[in-house]
Amino acid sequence: MAQKNYNLKKINEIAQGDQGFITEMLETFVENVTIEIERIQLFRPVENWTAIAETAHKLASNFAYLGAQNLQNIAADIEKSVLNDHNLTGIAEKTEKMCYEGMLLVCQLKNDFCILDKN
Repeated sequence: MAQKNYNLKKINEIAQGDQGFITEMLETFVENVTIEIERIQLFRPVENWTAIAETAHKLASNFAYLGAQNLQNIAADIEKSVLNDHNLTGIAEKTEKMCYEGMLLVCQLKNDFCILDKN
């Protein structure tokens, strides 16, 4: 059995057993994370690190709700490094890792909960 890269504890607490709400939250997560990762991939070639940091900030809260602590930490680190420390060392690699692992999480959620693309 594959290791889960998420934990639905927080969403379950909010949903109070409402499975429809949980499904809706997961569908929204999948859609939003996919869009934000696509945005980051547009910003990377032009090295728009500020826009990447701002997008990472949005992703961090999404990852937090899903209990994806590693991804939340990477996103927060990208944001802090760029906006607070003005340190770009390793940002491209961290961004690539966050995008790759974020899309793996999206794929896992789609598979585990039979979420279809809205296109």
